[in-house]
Amino acid sequence: MTSTPHPSNSTYSERPAHGQVEGDRRFRLLFERIPDPMLLLDVESGVFTDWNPAAMRMLNFPAREEVIALRPADISPAHQPDGRASDDKAREMMDIARREGSHRFEWTICSPYRSEVVIEVLLTTIAIDGREVFITTWRDLSQQKRTERDLVANKLRWKFALEGAGDGVWDWNIQDGTVFFSPRWKTMLGYEEQEIDNALSEWSERVHPDDLPRVMADVQAHLDGRTPGYRNEHRMLCRNGEYKWILDRGKVISDDADGRPLRMVGTHTDITERRRVQTELERAEATQRALLDAMADGVFVAQEHRFVFVNPALPRMLGYTVEEFTGLTFADVLHPDFLELWSERYERRIGSGPEPQRRYEVQLLNRDRDRPLWIELIASRFTYRDEPAVLGIVRDISDKKINEQTIWKQANYDALTGLPNRHLLLHHLRQEMRLSQRSGRQLAVLFIDLDRFKEVNDTLGHPAGDSLLQQAAQRITGCMRDTDAVARFGGDEFAVVLGGLEHPDVVEQIAGKILSALHQPFQLFNELVYVSASIGITLYPDSAQSQEDLLKQADQAMYDAKRAGRNRMSYFTPSMQASSERRLRLVSDMHTALTTGQFHLVYQPIVEIATGRVRKAEALMRWQHPERGHVSPTEFIPIAEETGLILPMGDWITRTAVGFARHLQQRLGDTVQISINHSPLQLRNRNGDYPGVVELLRKLDAPGSLVAVEITEGMLVEADEPALDCLYAMRDAGVQVSLDDFGTGYSSLSYLKKFDIDYLKIDQSFVRGLSRDSSELALCEAMIVMAHKLGMQVIAEGVETIHQLELLRAAHCDYAQGYLFSRPLPAEHFEAWLRENG
Repeated sequence: MTSTPHPSNSTYSERPAHGQVEGDRRFRLLFERIPDPMLLLDVESGVFTDWNPAAMRMLNFPAREEVIALRPADISPAHQPDGRASDDKAREMMDIARREGSHRFEWTICSPYRSEVVIEVLLTTIAIDGREVFITTWRDLSQQKRTERDLVANKLRWKFALEGAGDGVWDWNIQDGTVFFSPRWKTMLGYEEQEIDNALSEWSERVHPDDLPRVMADVQAHLDGRTPGYRNEHRMLCRNGEYKWILDRGKVISDDADGRPLRMVGTHTDITERRRVQTELERAEATQRALLDAMADGVFVAQEHRFVFVNPALPRMLGYTVEEFTGLTFADVLHPDFLELWSERYERRIGSGPEPQRRYEVQLLNRDRDRPLWIELIASRFTYRDEPAVLGIVRDISDKKINEQTIWKQANYDALTGLPNRHLLLHHLRQEMRLSQRSGRQLAVLFIDLDRFKEVNDTLGHPAGDSLLQQAAQRITGCMRDTDAVARFGGDEFAVVLGGLEHPDVVEQIAGKILSALHQPFQLFNELVYVSASIGITLYPDSAQSQEDLLKQADQAMYDAKRAGRNRMSYFTPSMQASSERRLRLVSDMHTALTTGQFHLVYQPIVEIATGRVRKAEALMRWQHPERGHVSPTEFIPIAEETGLILPMGDWITRTAVGFARHLQQRLGDTVQISINHSPLQLRNRNGDYPGVVELLRKLDAPGSLVAVEITEGMLVEADEPALDCLYAMRDAGVQVSLDDFGTGYSSLSYLKKFDIDYLKIDQSFVRGLSRDSSELALCEAMIVMAHKLGMQVIAEGVETIHQLELLRAAHCDYAQGYLFSRPLPAEHFEAWLRENG
């Protein structure tokens, strides 16, 4: 069996001539040492006749014996990636190479020692020893294929991102002149996707003729490597015949082996609106300068803590010219109190990224540095001449600051006395409570109310009352320590906060000083006036834990001092709280009682002493509480007066009394006058929901003779204009007036004559002690004589014995009222009593 010759022997079997031998030697040397894989392929048989070492290494063959007589199909998979059989495709590629002299194509090879690898094959025909052979060279395309796959993936991601951002994308294959235009690129110019081909001319023909030379120059500069990227703004023709401004950017992304650009990609961005705005801004530059010059607000640009630009308004505010001001530093114009703070803010503005503008209030000094100017400064980060800067807008707010200070003072200080008001004292109290918590020391709250201030105000007038309050404020302040706070709470009430108390005795010492100071006479214009004060005191944290409780307790203690006789101090005690809570419950219960009929009237006869007849009676209010039982009028009437409930009560009493008087008139055929008690609040009342006695009688179509109104002596002294009008109206309507509890007050005889009083009611404290030769009898006789001389009749209250009645009869007293005749009776019992005794 004949062995197959070695490929190299079969190729060079005949002895060559000397020149040929030398050429073959050089070819063999090149063949063996060339770094690229190279093989010799017999054209006729299609068998590889020789392999160089690089080809052996590509397929990892260990020895030449394993590659003898191999065909292309023997080192390839059965089918190529395009689906064709490897044997068929090999013959076709060889035919093309033989026909055209050379042929380049992609091929997939493999071996028992290496998996599939994609290569580029170059077949070139040459003649050796008169025979036609192919020189076959391989180039490994594995890395290139991976790169292409990555590029495709990246290209898709890149195009997707740019399209999503609103930019059009183009991809230019420089070698064949084709360009991929993305859908967004086309729609940007108003075209459908199918209306533009992938030709470079589709782009260049739409560039404005005036812009095209510059565009091409910029593209070429980048292709030549003179610029890192291509960038140009130009106009492009749209489908509707109009031009759009386009920002065109691109970059070469691949080169060939010689560094020649192969591929360039880029984006189109529609900047038509931006260019329009830019054009308008350029046109408006002169106008803006005029506006800056005309602005009342100052405008500046600062760099390196120095003013590098200002409009005329800012220097004018401070007494400079623009030339003098430009170049000054912050230290030259900022008030020292604000220099460090503003410098820190300036550094933060320069160093920060984009952020909203900030607003500050600082003080600037004028050129002579003698008058600070309050300004509002709006600052924002800015770029001036390509360097970071701060842009500021300055507004003079000096008047605003003065107004704010005035408003703050008005909101926190009492205009009359100059003392802190309630709002500011509460703020101070909160601070002192926090200090007390940290230090463990007590604090005290004092409530001070001037006694009988209303009498001074009503008698001497409001100017005198204002002067009294001003002097009282000075005296109270003079009793304080430097750390204490005094405030006017309203009306004639003052409040004091004593903090940091080491000894509780300090509170009593200061309160004593206040009482003594306020007890001294006050010079009010031409009058020398004496008043006093009642002081309520509570302690923190012993008595209360909250601000609200402290104020409430001090107020309760102050009222306790008043009830105890005025001109004294009173410490808060838990019993005061209980009393206050009971009072609150009574107020609530009285509201309920008015709507549920818990109140009722009883009537006590007033007997004419000379005849024994009964033509008068006093109506008295009673309250039968469903849970507490009988509630004394001495308990609920004062509370009703304080809370204003006396108005609806008085309205109900008057209506009920008039109705009962009418009833008696109809049943008995004679008039029985019903006396009703009136409070000061009722006399001054202007509440349309609760009309006065005269108006109510008119609404009820009842004569004034049916009722009489009882008032106290104190009401005459305190009567102001509304009260006087009410009294005069009752006189004109025929309603008689009785002066109750006469002798216990302090009214003068001039008041009795001035107000046309019809009856004096001698208080039962005088009647109770009546006996022959007693001072009470002398006083009663004197009051009766005086009343008769003034044209008034007299009613004695509290008559309980025949002896008292006989003494009053002897003194010529007109009427008597008391248990001797009857206790107060309910309406039906009183009517029966009248029938029996009238």
